[in-house]
Amino acid sequence: MIDTVWFNHKLTEKGVSQSDLARFLGLDRSAVSRMLKGGRGMSAEEQDLIAAYLGVGLVEVAARRRGELTGFEESKQQGYVHDTAKSKEQDSLVKTVRRDTANEDSGSLFVHPAFGCMTGTMTIPDDLDLTAPIDVEWSDKLYNE
Repeated sequence: MIDTVWFNHKLTEKGVSQSDLARFLGLDRSAVSRMLKGGRGMSAEEQDLIAAYLGVGLVEVAARRRGELTGFEESKQQGYVHDTAKSKEQDSLVKTVRRDTANEDSGSLFVHPAFGCMTGTMTIPDDLDLTAPIDVEWSDKLYNE
């Protein structure tokens, strides 16, 4: 169940190997290799040390230890990184829209740094028509039960 890819990615990101991690933990390299492949369990103490070594939160290591993904980030998708330049571009777009739809004297609209953070997190199949009516049976079940 362990998220082997994530652990190896974090080691690579830090510029270290499984051997370096093994030395830090005081374990044999093969024990660390088995642990990161799911062949050997990770103790709570090892989990704490790995979190400190990788510089990530304990909760994230605990979740990855169990093979659970956390948050909105999917396994093949980059997590949200706030882009100040993009935020300014979006802010000017919102100001333009607001100027067209409201009183220009009402001031500028603040765009939160999280604006756009969900971009790319949902994939809609090409054959799915989002404007099509809902299946009547499904809506009856939803609202009448």
